[in-house]
Amino acid sequence: MRARLDEAAGSLLAQPILMLDDDPAENVAAVSGYALCGPGPWRRTLEETLAPGECFMIKAGTPMPEHADAVMPLEQAVAEQGRGNVITVTGRDVLSGVADERVRPAFGDGVMLRGSRTPKGTQILPADRLVTSSVLALMAAAGHDDVPITRPPIVGTLVLGSTLLNSGGSRQGRARDALSESVPAFVAALGARANPAVRAPDIHEVIRAEIEDANVDVLITTGSTAPDSDNSVRHVLRDLDARWLIDGVAVTPGARMLLARLADGRIIVGLPGAPQSALAGLVTLAAPIIRALRGETQPDYPTAVLIDDAPRADFADDTRLAAVRLEADDEGRLIARPMLDSGPAGLIGWANADGIAIALPGTGIKGDAVPIIRL
Repeated sequence: MRARLDEAAGSLLAQPILMLDDDPAENVAAVSGYALCGPGPWRRTLEETLAPGECFMIKAGTPMPEHADAVMPLEQAVAEQGRGNVITVTGRDVLSGVADERVRPAFGDGVMLRGSRTPKGTQILPADRLVTSSVLALMAAAGHDDVPITRPPIVGTLVLGSTLLNSGGSRQGRARDALSESVPAFVAALGARANPAVRAPDIHEVIRAEIEDANVDVLITTGSTAPDSDNSVRHVLRDLDARWLIDGVAVTPGARMLLARLADGRIIVGLPGAPQSALAGLVTLAAPIIRALRGETQPDYPTAVLIDDAPRADFADDTRLAAVRLEADDEGRLIARPMLDSGPAGLIGWANADGIAIALPGTGIKGDAVPIIRL
């Protein structure tokens, strides 16, 4: 697909980008000075078609006058006004600094020929390049008005729960909806097209209708993923003959995340309703899927040394995902300082983290080297 430049930021180029024309598009002055025709001295003219013995004052980057064969830089020229306000230009001797009619630049000096910088058809950007502000600036400068991009995945969010609050803090046993804004924002930051979140009660028929009507590549649901009869997501997916890819993960937080593919190819990412668990699922499950759909390579995970013990996992065989602040020690090694799961919904640590440490079972104590997912 093609997108206007103002719509393409964050996408990946679907094919190489070529020069539409020569750069420069015509012969231009490489320096500011006098465009010359023939031997000197030269009479300065305002006409842009030169005759032998004439010159035209020119700025660097300006198209060359017709019949001009070189440009003499200003500092190498002597201009004198004579009778009738005629200005005569003569070359300046390098050693003496005085005017010398024998001094003139060689043929073609001071001239940038058409296409000498970048000829037409030259590749200026490879396929799969991330469209950044620099890429957009280059494409605009090269004359492109739109750009071929890999179609970004469209991702929807379905937040389940009839008691969630839209504003204010949690009260009277009802929790504030912490995911309707955060999930689409996370998705958009990955380069996907994030639809606004939809809220729905945990009712089988309603959830099924929302899933069936969702015109997306990926639908992220939050809540109702626990394997019991009171939660409807699993029952709906079974009714839709979804293919189960992941049904729970031995991880803290986020153990009840799930992944399924519908018969039509759409992907369902089921995240727990607890905000910290949902964020864990976004980082570890949703993000790799979105990158893959974008045609993007998965990032490498750097290793950092824990400067303190990470919070314990719920079970001994769980991997612990721990929010950490990243620093460099005196030797330049990456170190990770675990953050406490404190504050509203246990999110202060996650909100102030630079990364998520992956502490496998049996690791996570001070001094352990652990992989890091950068945030």
